[in-house]
Amino acid sequence: MTVEVNPTGNPRPLFGGIFLVALATLLFEVTLIRVLSFTIWYHFAYVVISTALLGFGASGTLVAVWPNVGRRNLLESLSRLALVAALTVPAVLGFVAVVPFEPMEITTRASQATLFVTYQIVASVPFFFSGLVISLVLRAAPDRVDRLYFWDLVGAGLACAGAVTLMNLLTPPGATLISAAAFGAAAAVFTRAVRWRTAGFVVAGLMLIASFAGKRLPFTPAPSKHLAIHMQTQSMVPIFSRWTALFRTDVVADRDSKAGFTNANEWGLSPSVPFDTQHPSYFVTHDASAGTPMYDLRDPSKLRYLEYHILRFPYLITPPQAQVLVIGVGGGRDVVTAIHYGASHVTGIELDPVTVELIRTEMNEVMDGFFRRPDITLVAGEGRHYIKSSGGQYDLIQLTGVDTLSAEFSGAYVLAENYLYTAEAFHDYLDHVRPGGSLSITTGNLAINSPKAAGRMVAVAQQVLRERGVQRPEDHIAVIDSHSLFVEVLVRPQPFTSEESERLLQYCQKLGFDPVLVPGHAGNAVFHGLVSLKGSERQAFLDGLKYDLSVTTDDEPFFFKFFRWRDLHDTEPLSPVHTTALGQIVLLLLLVSLTALGAVFVLGPLVVFRRRGIAGGGRAPLGVLAYFTAIGVGFMLFEISLIQRFVLFLGYPTYSLSVTLFSILIFLGCGSYLSRRWVGRERTVLPIAVVAVGVLAVFYMRGLPVIQAHLLGAPLAVRIVVTMLMLAPLGLVLGTFFPLGIRCAAEVHEDLVPWAWGINGCASVTATVLAVVLAMSYGFERVWMLSVVIYACGVAALLLSRRARVVPEMAQRAA
Repeated sequence: MTVEVNPTGNPRPLFGGIFLVALATLLFEVTLIRVLSFTIWYHFAYVVISTALLGFGASGTLVAVWPNVGRRNLLESLSRLALVAALTVPAVLGFVAVVPFEPMEITTRASQATLFVTYQIVASVPFFFSGLVISLVLRAAPDRVDRLYFWDLVGAGLACAGAVTLMNLLTPPGATLISAAAFGAAAAVFTRAVRWRTAGFVVAGLMLIASFAGKRLPFTPAPSKHLAIHMQTQSMVPIFSRWTALFRTDVVADRDSKAGFTNANEWGLSPSVPFDTQHPSYFVTHDASAGTPMYDLRDPSKLRYLEYHILRFPYLITPPQAQVLVIGVGGGRDVVTAIHYGASHVTGIELDPVTVELIRTEMNEVMDGFFRRPDITLVAGEGRHYIKSSGGQYDLIQLTGVDTLSAEFSGAYVLAENYLYTAEAFHDYLDHVRPGGSLSITTGNLAINSPKAAGRMVAVAQQVLRERGVQRPEDHIAVIDSHSLFVEVLVRPQPFTSEESERLLQYCQKLGFDPVLVPGHAGNAVFHGLVSLKGSERQAFLDGLKYDLSVTTDDEPFFFKFFRWRDLHDTEPLSPVHTTALGQIVLLLLLVSLTALGAVFVLGPLVVFRRRGIAGGGRAPLGVLAYFTAIGVGFMLFEISLIQRFVLFLGYPTYSLSVTLFSILIFLGCGSYLSRRWVGRERTVLPIAVVAVGVLAVFYMRGLPVIQAHLLGAPLAVRIVVTMLMLAPLGLVLGTFFPLGIRCAAEVHEDLVPWAWGINGCASVTATVLAVVLAMSYGFERVWMLSVVIYACGVAALLLSRRARVVPEMAQRAA
């Protein structure tokens, strides 16, 4: 058998292999996030993936500390490692499928806490082996880092571009097995040894075949998720399931009224409703949560329950024969309500295309053909995009409990980012409400005197009305509490008339609801302050409230962040709902733990390096450490916040993730490819690159909102092209930092190359969490400027350390 010791004479196996490994790694990350978002709550899926990615970065540190790893028979070693990564991918899927996990019990049951750690370790295994492959390749050929990094980024970028299609065709579990096939193909590409090449192709072929059966793998949601509760506690029966890149959509049915619903526990329903009123026969869930009801519409007489529901209130003041826009169709209750109360036409917008298809096809018989009526138009899309592109005017725009929670491709979830509830969104809605019409938002609230969601809705509406020239917002806003979670918030461009206010009050009395805020009525003091105060008095009032109700904007769209960071020590028990501090607590714990673990992998090798004399270069290793830490953190701050910012522009969160990351990674690769031209001119090129990044940051701060607002209603293809054009310059510039830095590290010592890769990876993982924390606290624009500062500090550290090393060498040669 041929011994392949020095492969750098022919770099093609390295280029092809690293391309496939990068593609497989990112595809595995993306698809595993989708699987875990179904089985466990999104907060904890975020933790598992982020910790697992730390293993990816830590692999470089291992290679630096134990330099003999992969030193002999490099190509064969790379092939073996890629093969191991391929085999561990289905093992991870199998573990998740057969070992159920209840994350809400990690603080009360030791077994679940242990299982949580086990999940993190198991998920990290494929990342660790793929990280080893990339570290060894970079160490073997640092002089070709520009080409190697190019192929690495192109592979990752193509994974982003193809992930959505693969998950739609094969389901997320099936697409995960495609990543295993790519690892197997990499094993075959790396080596010329017949047995390892054959093994790689066999594994790739088997995983490719198995991917078509991925949808048959049984995955069980955590017991605290809505789908599990419907089936296990309420004995509902699953009748439909489809898994796409957006959601896993499930429908469960209440056979023979076994679910045990009562009038008291249905959200938004009056306790005075007759006992025999119809309850939902079906529930549709997205990723096993966010359940919305569906009703059997074959007997119209059963719709009398609507007379006792909080959704009745908008129609007490809506003109007859109304044109209605419903954002967030879900199971269709809002559309049914609109038609029931005389709407002449209803347009329903639903983010999930599967749900739109579901209520018009599979559920058509139960719905008695309701959603095929000519006076109902259903559109699969995002609400603000539709309003901008259609330009329609409506008597009522209605949103009922609409959330947009999205998964990050880089291992992070955008915690409760929601562009439907920002000040800019309210302006869009009111721009399309006819005179005499209303904006209706039904949200949740559990404590009227210490409000969260309903209070923030009022705060946003008050500010928007003042910006539109309204002097007395209190005459334009009404709030009704159903005492069963749902709260109705009504906002009108024109003031409520005394007759309309009286009608609302009379119906509140009839149904036993609380008129929290009705024009001309005393109502609740807290909500009256939210709607009427202004200036410094209003700010002092907001600062004095228990929860953070500051106005959300497109720059800070985190509507469900109700807890100030300093108050997280005194919050409610763990709960998966948006109105608790669970997401923020998870973020902070993860930030602390990842920073501590990352510090071990970053600083640990220094001890070993000193023993080997690597540190003899003075401050050079420290400069390398600071540089790669800085570009890792700085890049992720840009990447995560840009992904979040483009969610609004591209409509679907999945489109933002795939298009934004694809664009950044591909142009990063192009920047790396071009960086060879500037080798030896780092002292000039790197500072210029920092200035260029700063200029681009200012452009994104000032130009991006204007461009996005102007083109928000443009066709998706146009928005995708514009996104790529806007991100291209940033990718080209940022792509130069890594390869030029690797060359500088190699000049000091070859073992610093994998260590630099490990530092960059560990810092990037920590920065994914930091980016969300900072965006929640200060907005995207400040995060971008901080990123520029971090890049500048890293470049300064590298160049100063190189200068400190070069000067003594010159003096020694002169002597």
